Amino acid sequence: MKTMLAACKTVEDEVKAAMDRLELDYPVIWLEGGLHDNIDRLRARMREVLAEAEGRCERLLVSLGYCGGGVSGLTTGRYTTVLPLADDCLSLFLGSMSARREAAQVPTYYLTAGWLRHENSVVANHDRMEAQYGPAKAVRMSNLMLKHYRRFGLVDTGVYDLEAVAGLVAPLAEKLGLGVEELPGDGSWLERLLTGPHESEDFLVIPPGGELGFSQWEALLLGGGAATPGG
Repeated sequence: MKTMLAACKTVEDEVKAAMDRLELDYPVIWLEGGLHDNIDRLRARMREVLAEAEGRCERLLVSLGYCGGGVSGLTTGRYTTVLPLADDCLSLFLGSMSARREAAQVPTYYLTAGWLRHENSVVANHDRMEAQYGPAKAVRMSNLMLKHYRRFGLVDTGVYDLEAVAGLVAPLAEKLGLGVEELPGDGSWLERLLTGPHESEDFLVIPPGGELGFSQWEALLLGGGAATPGG
């Protein structure tokens, strides 16, 4: 079965590392980083991705979760579509939704090196506000945006320098009075997305010409989740 993958550039490091480990060479359609900040833009880009895959594959793997509704309301092409039954990619990198819920017992703003690289990362946003409004006002604004969180959680996906990333986050955490903690990652869910089997409660398998909608994620989302990076 000819397979393609759709993935966000913010998770490029993890996806490429997993494909190398598994000796896979699927063609990849990359979504630009930062689309999660505007769900309408993410949905529009996903609509383009689904159209781009038409005629090029028999199976499309998508390494996104529900992502605030960015994959909802779409119709797939003439291929089978497989997605992790996750709220977003951070749960995928933690290994399970149960691991995500356990970590979320402490209100956590999750980060990886990939998330920090994109132009709307929490650190980049604070730096822009500081340059525009000054340090004191930037702290007040960031505190307002992050008032529900108690820590930054760095998910150790095993593909980036954790100490270096912690060093990037630590100055902002100190200004805001937040902790910085390392959380163990688990690549097994991502690897199962890439290789199968997909016949489990961890995946949505959408037949050709199927539809993606809130009802498919309803039990997961209403059962409680955690915050998506970038907001």
